[in-house]
This record gives sequence, structure tokens and C-alpha cells, in this order.
Amino acid sequence: MMFDPPPKAILIDAGFTLTFCDGERIAAYAALAGVAADPQALVRVEAALRAELRETPGVPLVTHDDGGSAWLQRFFRLMLELTGCDAPGGLDRAAEIILREHLARNVWCRVGAGVGAALDRLRASGFRLAVVSNSEGTVEAMLEEVGLRHHFETVLDSAVVGLVKPDPRIFMLALDRLGVSASEAVMVGDSPSADVGGARSAGLRAALLDPYDFYAAVDAPRFRDLGAFTDALLARGV
Repeated sequence: MMFDPPPKAILIDAGFTLTFCDGERIAAYAALAGVAADPQALVRVEAALRAELRETPGVPLVTHDDGGSAWLQRFFRLMLELTGCDAPGGLDRAAEIILREHLARNVWCRVGAGVGAALDRLRASGFRLAVVSNSEGTVEAMLEEVGLRHHFETVLDSAVVGLVKPDPRIFMLALDRLGVSASEAVMVGDSPSADVGGARSAGLRAALLDPYDFYAAVDAPRFRDLGAFTDALLARGV
């Protein structure tokens, strides 16, 4: 088994792991800048968007050293570009507005397929659950909004705790809150550097969610989504 002995606790990333960008909300925010975006197209470009942002092996992806604002604004502008939005001079303004509104009401609010069921199964099997996310201070409120918060004993948002993955201290803080050791926990997320590398630097084991098979060279168990990870864990296949 890849995770032997089986863990007692699962630390889970938020964005692109539990929840994903909500096309309706992003389109509504873009419209405030006069940019018309198709909500379904915003969802469909996820693979292309993540391909553009894929990590280079050995190079940490820096997203939140400034609180996330600069990276997120580029992210939202790229998303609009990939949908084919053509608003000369308007995409920058739309990205600014999406970011501004996101900081008040998180746009990563589309719950991934099978996520709720996976969390139910993990909790029913006795696993201790926590969220460890690089975010902007709104993750806990977002999880409440979408009905996922009750699954987790604690939520660590980098903007709230003042620690940014891959800093090992954010993982250690999660372990301290759960009252488990590093050897008793596994981190699950979508970033090779922040989630896998960061967790390992704190002495945890890690699993990578890699739905588009971008990271075949990463030396970690890889799964399509949280449901697939859960299936393997409960089958004692990891």
C-alpha cells in the first residue's frame, strides 16, 4: 500500500480540489465591466486554463505571496481570453472587478462532482478532516455557503493564518489543531509544489489530484478527483 499505515487524518485543498470556478458568478461580475461572458464557456475552459498555468517541475508555483491579488487578476483575465471574450480595454477592467467581488464572495463555489459523497464516506469511516488552502480570507465562508463546512474540524486559509503553502508551518498548524502527528496524516490537493512538496516538507504523505494528466512525472499517488482518492483509500489501495 502506498499509504501504510493508513492515515487518521486527511488534509484537503479547496480550489480545484473541493470546489471549482462558478461560471454564473464570474459572468455576472464580468458584466459589471460591460464584458459579456458565457457562463458555460467559463466552465469549459478549465482544462485549457490549467494547462496554461501548469507547474514547471522543481519550480514552486507562487500564487499568494502578495495575498493572491496579482496572480488572481491574471488568472481571471486569462479565463476570459480563453472563452473568446473580445473587449479591447475591457478585459483588464473585468478582471479587476471579478477580483474585487471575489474578495467579498468567493467565486470558487461550484462543488466538484462527487465531493459531498466522498466527504461523507471519509467521515463515516472515521477520518479526521481539515482544509488547508492558499486563499484570500473567504474559504470558510464559501464552504459554509456551499454546504461543505460541517465536514471539517478546522479550516486553514492562508490569508487568515498568515502562512502560505508550501510553507511547512501551515501543515503543522493543521496537525496541531487536529491533534495528530505528521505520520498520521495525508494531504490531498492539485498542486505538486504547494500540496505535495509542502506537505512532504512537513513530514506528511501526499496525494495529487491530476484530472488532466499534467503531472505524470510527479512522484506521488495521482487521482482524477477526490472521489477516486476516496475509493482507493477506503479499498486500502493507497
